[in-house]
Amino acid sequence: MGGITNLDIFEEFFKTIQEGASLTKVLQEYGGSSIYIPSFKSTFRNELIVKDYQIGLTPRELAKKYSLSIAQIYQITKEERENE
Repeated sequence: MGGITNLDIFEEFFKTIQEGASLTKVLQEYGGSSIYIPSFKSTFRNELIVKDYQIGLTPRELAKKYSLSIAQIYQITKEERENE
């Protein structure tokens, strides 16, 4: 797929701040931009669900653990299940 994602842009921005960039540098680089901060859900939760599925948790257990419907769990783990 390639391309730059919102997460890529946020990680670059965060790294710039962590490295101690001055306010001037940050404004020069990002001034006027809308910085989107990705949600935990879209970034990490689904990965955690797939990992839990891989170690043997059932869709019902995952639904309960993550407060989701079983249908949502099946959608999130669809690719993993198709590769079994």
